[in-house]
Amino acid sequence: MTIGIVVATKAELEPFIDLFGEPIFCFPNHSGYDVMKWEYGTDKPIYLILCGVGEIASASSTQYLIDHFSVDGIINYGVVGGLTAFHDAGKIGIVERVVHTDFDISLSGKHVVGEYLNSKTGPYIYPAKSFIPESLTEGIMKLTCASADKFVGAGEPKERLKREFGADICEMEAAGIIITCNRNNIPVTFIKAVSDGVDEDSEAFDNNVYRAAKSCVYLVASFIQHF
Repeated sequence: MTIGIVVATKAELEPFIDLFGEPIFCFPNHSGYDVMKWEYGTDKPIYLILCGVGEIASASSTQYLIDHFSVDGIINYGVVGGLTAFHDAGKIGIVERVVHTDFDISLSGKHVVGEYLNSKTGPYIYPAKSFIPESLTEGIMKLTCASADKFVGAGEPKERLKREFGADICEMEAAGIIITCNRNNIPVTFIKAVSDGVDEDSEAFDNNVYRAAKSCVYLVASFIQHF
């Protein structure tokens, strides 16, 4: 079993290194990508790629892991903004579906649902396969994730995503990762922890990023030991 992990920022990577130790080796900027390797047990190589922020970066990095390291599945963990009072800082969950909120062709006169997206699921993208067995995620919150290439500020911008898409959280990488994995028929699981609540902004994100990412890492470790 070869495990691929996609992480956006160094701040989110730090608790992974604190728990798993320094990587066996690292390709700093190898072909433009930062890839690290750990051995978890005798037959569980973990390749972690530091993708950078945004959907394009996350999509290309995910494809790089798939092409060069033959991963059996992808885990993306990281910190997100909460869109409801129920999803305040510290809450953690598994993403059930993703909505790509930057995808807007309304001015073209085309119908987004049907011609450009799956008419059965509307604007939502579901993992073709989940990397973490459903039996291991029972009791963990299931989330709808709004993904776009922009940081969403407090108040009305977050309220709009909840109102229009029924989203619970917002972030900047999931859409690129899920589209890439689905097209490669690679299982993917998203583990997300809230860093800033619906009425909080970048200051709360900065203050809570390590703690929220650490919660994700411990959940990742608990899942990996069952493989």
